[in-house]
Amino acid sequence: MKARGSSYIKRMLLSYLPILFVTVSMLIFIFMSIINGIYGRNAMQANRVTAAFVVNMVDSTLKGIFVDTQKMTESDDKLRQYFEAPSDRELEYDVSNLLATIIVRYGLIDSIYVYRAKDGRVLDQSSIRPVELFPDKPYIYSSIGQIVPSGWTSPRMKGTDENERSAPVTSLVVKVPRDSGTLGHVIVNVKISALELFIRQMINEDVAQAQVLDAQGKPFFTDAADNAHSGLNAEKVSDYTNWKYTISIKNGKWLDYLFNGNAVWLALGLVSIIFAISSTLYVTRRSYKPIEAILHRIDRFSTIVRPGEAKISKNEFAFIDQAIERLITNNMDFQEKQQEHLVIRRQQFLQVLLKGDYEEERVLWEQEWQHFGLAAGHYIVAVLELDHYVQFGLKYNPNDQSLFKFIISSVAVEVAEQNGQRLVSEWISKNQFVLLLIAEDGVVLEHHMLQIAEQIRGWVEKYLDFTVTVGIGLAAGSEADISRSFHEAAGAVSRKVTLGVNRIIHTVETKDKADSEWFAYLEMIRSIIRKIRMLEQEWAGELELLFQEMAVHQLRKNDVERLLHYLVFQLEFELEGALPGEARMWLGEAKPELLLAMKQADTLKQLESCFTAALTRVAAHVEELALSRRHITLMMEVRDYVAAHYTDPNLSLTMLSDRFQINSKYLSQLFKESIGQNFLDFLIGLRIERAKQLLRESGQSVQDISEAVGYLNTTSFIRVFRKTVGLSPGQYRESQPAVEPERE
Repeated sequence: MKARGSSYIKRMLLSYLPILFVTVSMLIFIFMSIINGIYGRNAMQANRVTAAFVVNMVDSTLKGIFVDTQKMTESDDKLRQYFEAPSDRELEYDVSNLLATIIVRYGLIDSIYVYRAKDGRVLDQSSIRPVELFPDKPYIYSSIGQIVPSGWTSPRMKGTDENERSAPVTSLVVKVPRDSGTLGHVIVNVKISALELFIRQMINEDVAQAQVLDAQGKPFFTDAADNAHSGLNAEKVSDYTNWKYTISIKNGKWLDYLFNGNAVWLALGLVSIIFAISSTLYVTRRSYKPIEAILHRIDRFSTIVRPGEAKISKNEFAFIDQAIERLITNNMDFQEKQQEHLVIRRQQFLQVLLKGDYEEERVLWEQEWQHFGLAAGHYIVAVLELDHYVQFGLKYNPNDQSLFKFIISSVAVEVAEQNGQRLVSEWISKNQFVLLLIAEDGVVLEHHMLQIAEQIRGWVEKYLDFTVTVGIGLAAGSEADISRSFHEAAGAVSRKVTLGVNRIIHTVETKDKADSEWFAYLEMIRSIIRKIRMLEQEWAGELELLFQEMAVHQLRKNDVERLLHYLVFQLEFELEGALPGEARMWLGEAKPELLLAMKQADTLKQLESCFTAALTRVAAHVEELALSRRHITLMMEVRDYVAAHYTDPNLSLTMLSDRFQINSKYLSQLFKESIGQNFLDFLIGLRIERAKQLLRESGQSVQDISEAVGYLNTTSFIRVFRKTVGLSPGQYRESQPAVEPERE
């Protein structure tokens, strides 16, 4: 009987196995379907949030470009003067610098150029030329014909020179004036590749991808996969540009089938449940009493010995264990992906925090603030910058560079923890690392930041093969002032070009340093160029003085670059106009060398060494050619005579012709060839320079000064002075700083 009972029990158990197997399998399928549905909804929600964020960031950037460009066209006097009045090289250079400022401010911008309607000329960052010679002339012509500006365009191929590759851009036309565009247009081109990179930085490219479509459905990015029919896509249409942004999951079509196949799973589950119920009723009807006895025994056994459940054979439930293990593994993978999303979210949060662009979405901002555990208090920002980054990039491959940056990040976190401070840090560019220190008490906040920055700097100097410079801003009493502290820190670290590298620069050190007037710098540069062209050796001393002045006033790097670019531009202009042979040498050798030095040098010493060497070669070449010209000795004698007697009202070419026994027309020709200026311009230059000196250093009247420099007619003197300087003598005197009387 025992053997038969045991056999019976086995048969009964075996009769339930198919029911149990099918039912449990389908329940697992249903459970997996529900989990997949939850994952799908979470993915769709994440895509919608990401799409809204991407649209907001892109629109904010494009609006900023439009607003700044519009403000520039409406409020900048130099641009208005460029459109309305005849322009010279200096004005064109200033307008080109103005355009370059906007390009630097917005990394998405590929190029900006100005079309002037009155003479059909186009000015960009490199040159000014007629619109017929401008590579992008078809678009300029089409924009001229538009009555109402169309805003940002669909992707188009910008016209380029023959030696350049055409790149797709989206363009914006700003009319000047705004309502008619009769003076001209300002065209802004944003490179599609830069826009794509900007959007990719806001999403996790390992799991998601983005696409932008214009109003006609034309895609912006050519390498994005087609997931147009996926139900997991999130689409957002910009109210500003009318572009449609699509955020989709990679392999979206397969995931769409997996996440949206709930109906199939539910149908199979329903069939399995019906099968299980009917089969269970049938088997139970046949074996009710034995099953009841078994149930009683199980209940009795479970109430007496609860731990005895562990002794039950696990073979029947092995697949359940495997299913649970798979669920745990999937859940861990999901948690890892969530951590990756948190890293990206943290980077975006810090970028917005430093820019101070959060006031429009204050509620979301406070949620992010609490999410990252950054309670309100006192804050201070420091910017760490790698020294000699060009040499750093040439010496190490990208993997090594990433490793060094990770090491610096880890050192910063460890140093902050050792000092008991809360620090948020992130690389914001290829060579800049921002540190945000947070504390409840703001009294010693700057001291803590100085201590942490010095420890990081010292560690890098001791253990790594390069150095860093750290700029520190002032403490901020609220999150709204964090942006101000960041800009102060960035400005402080930019002064390492004059203060030196491998050091800590606090904004307090430079806050009271007033930059010298630009007019004085420009005068020094013009004097250097004039002396090089006139073969006067004093130019080297004045160049040294120029760099000393920049060091004394601790100019920022971009200010130093602007002055040196002006020196390069002015010297090129002078050589092209007066000495074409020397200009070819300059363009072929010295200019590229100086432009490369401005990109690679980190200190004024390096820049001074490069400029001195290059200009020495240029001056030597100019002198060599000048000495080989005809009548150079005679012309030097004539020049010296003019320089000694320029205050004589009777000084003229006729007078010089009689004195040196040479035809006046031939003398004028030789003077132009040897000196680089015609006689009248040279004479006016001497007289005006002397007049400016007397206006600055003496109290003589304009009439007395006019007679002292060789003008018998005061009206003629004032007219020539205004034409040369741009100001009347009285206005020039008022523009100069007051000279304190000497103390006895």
